[in-house]
Amino acid sequence: MLAAVRAHTPAEPAKSLPTSKQGYHRRFDDAQKWVKIFDDPARDRWQKPEAVIPALNIHNNDRVADIGAGTGYFSLRIARAFPSVTVYAADVEPDMIDYMKKQTKKELLPNHKPLKVKPNEIHFPRKVNLILVVDTYHHIDDRVKYFSALKKQLRRNGKIAIIDFTAESPEGPPLEHRISKEKLVAEMNTAGFAVSEDISLLPNQYFLIFQTKP
Repeated sequence: MLAAVRAHTPAEPAKSLPTSKQGYHRRFDDAQKWVKIFDDPARDRWQKPEAVIPALNIHNNDRVADIGAGTGYFSLRIARAFPSVTVYAADVEPDMIDYMKKQTKKELLPNHKPLKVKPNEIHFPRKVNLILVVDTYHHIDDRVKYFSALKKQLRRNGKIAIIDFTAESPEGPPLEHRISKEKLVAEMNTAGFAVSEDISLLPNQYFLIFQTKP
């Protein structure tokens, strides 16, 4: 089953309650099926990539990692917008990686680097300035341990941006598997991070920027 992958589907009925160390697992192994959902133009209205990407404050020559990149909804956009930025598009699903590799080649984006990763362990080729986690946090197992380990993957003054579904959102996982903003902040604090920005841009999701604690 999965950990670091995305879900952008309509809200589903509850099945089982997650423990503090258990994420919501769902298969995303058919890229052609999921691209119709993940890259549906209707998603842009609530995901607002044209507003989210500038809010990330990416600079030329930065290195960015998108955890749970899926079909490359954000990673490809970032690579297009910042040719000098290296973008690691990380996902656990081989079919998603293959799809992103084809898109990378088709669009001639040498700075877009699809990266197959393990569900609970990620190593980027080089340290990054920004880690982006969109609609993926609720899938990750043992999140405190996971994000604690990511600290060594960040460059000095590096950031983690997390976007995930609110309880009120018509999109997203079953309600019982959603992580409240308060719980997320508490878990990230335990992992060694503090909120540096709480950005109000999205109708269905919270958007938080974290940096390591002093």
